[in-house]
Amino acid sequence: MTPTYVEKHQTKGELRIGWASWDKDFHNRSIKWAYPDASNKISRGCPEVPFDILVDMTILAYMQGELSKVEIKRLRSALASNRLNRND
Repeated sequence: MTPTYVEKHQTKGELRIGWASWDKDFHNRSIKWAYPDASNKISRGCPEVPFDILVDMTILAYMQGELSKVEIKRLRSALASNRLNRND
């Protein structure tokens, strides 16, 4: 991944958004949780996910009851507040 935005994660590591590592033409974007390994360096095994799959994963987790009430509330709040700032 070629990061274009990096934000500290709540607990550890970073959330990164950028150009997908599998796309050499810079057309596809992805998101990644970059967490530290035992030596406190960013782990090579950090998952990188395209956004369309991230949405599918979130929907599946919700449908299977894997998200807590707090997590669902956070998602709803983030989507509702961001709706005013986007031109979708």
